[in-house]
Amino acid sequence: MFLTMPQLYSEVFATGHKLLKELYDLLGTSDVQSSSLEESVALNTLPWHRKEIVELGNGQVGVACGDGQMLAVRNFRVQEDKPAITLEEPKSGTFVLENDELRVIVEGGCITSLYDRINEREVIEKGGAANKFVIFDDIPLYWQAWDVEVYHLGTRRGLTYGKTEVYEQKPHKVTLVTDIKISEKSSLKSYISLSASLKGRPVQVDCSAEVEWHENSKFLKVEFPVDIVSTEASYETAYAITKRPTHYNTSWDMAKFEVCCHKFADLSEHNYGVSILNDSKYGFATAGKLMRLSLLRSPKAPDAHADMGHHSISWAIFPHKGSLGSTTVKAAWAFNSPLKMLTAPKATVAAHTTSSRPIKLINDDESESLVLDAVKRGHDDEDINREGCLRVNKGQSVILRVYESLGGHSRGTIKTTFSVKRAAKTNILEDELEDIPCEGGSIPIKLRPFEVATYKLQL
Repeated sequence: MFLTMPQLYSEVFATGHKLLKELYDLLGTSDVQSSSLEESVALNTLPWHRKEIVELGNGQVGVACGDGQMLAVRNFRVQEDKPAITLEEPKSGTFVLENDELRVIVEGGCITSLYDRINEREVIEKGGAANKFVIFDDIPLYWQAWDVEVYHLGTRRGLTYGKTEVYEQKPHKVTLVTDIKISEKSSLKSYISLSASLKGRPVQVDCSAEVEWHENSKFLKVEFPVDIVSTEASYETAYAITKRPTHYNTSWDMAKFEVCCHKFADLSEHNYGVSILNDSKYGFATAGKLMRLSLLRSPKAPDAHADMGHHSISWAIFPHKGSLGSTTVKAAWAFNSPLKMLTAPKATVAAHTTSSRPIKLINDDESESLVLDAVKRGHDDEDINREGCLRVNKGQSVILRVYESLGGHSRGTIKTTFSVKRAAKTNILEDELEDIPCEGGSIPIKLRPFEVATYKLQL
């Protein structure tokens, strides 16, 4: 019996909700949001310190801070944190959003200025309009759902922008919304948000779109003309970064007009750059100073209804000092892994937020390029459901997967509170390759550029 796509999605979501409920029950928490800070805790799935503003029930706002798996939440204090957003409308259709680090000017629904107050740097190219939606004809020569031809770039045209209004105005966040007409059948709502600036946390401009998409052979993109000069751009994919030219000097360069991209794309000079963070769209292009994120296509073969309907899409503009580094990597991970607010009794919250992680990865290099990507039980442990497995690992083990994210030789140290009998480096199938010294729960590691390394800790 074959399942239809809706049935498959339903089954996947049901399994996911079941696993989450088991996790919440194990932690003694609930996903029902509370308006009480003392009964609120933020679930952090990333292996480093985070400090973020979070919204609780009944419109309450707090600040989650810490480096554990469960972060305590304190009151949002405007006077102490100085994160309040100012909003001005100097003339009709023009808005100025400002916090302690960024000033954003929105005109006609697009960002015409993004000024970095800390580094005294204008991010948007003079006369340019960022977060601008454009559409292209999309008629490949052969495979509609897979191919994109370079000649489609010559069919670019703008969309019809409606009125820009204030969608929400809170002490910690201001959001503008603009209605945009794509065609008689399709439209979108564009959202631009500036949130509070918290000490020790980089600031970004959050953007999103709610799209009703019913097109035929069209390609929707969003553009960011930035005041950055570089001959190549960087595009993050799983465990690596791809660099591509920003010019079309040769036919080989022109063939790289569209690039695979997962969590971020970056264009940087040696001392300053701009990253576009992304949570769900995986095509990107940079030509000169123009960065462009691909949002939606509308092929009619092999599925005439592919991508038709409602879409919720999010991305962010992240200016940063210096060239591409761990700041962008961590910001992109945080954008893709938002804190999850949970509720628990006061005693449970206190126990979780004061406990430390049993496993930590300490970067020994200033680049902080090593990322602890996964922690799991050993596949062949005797107490794991091993139906069909030929190998048995007596006892219990923990598997760690670490990768080097920026393209350089890097060193680090795995620290654990577990009692580790021995440690070994393995391949992806968890076959042991070599023993690694382990003293007092401290395991030194060294990775090559973009290496994905797996380690086995025998408990």
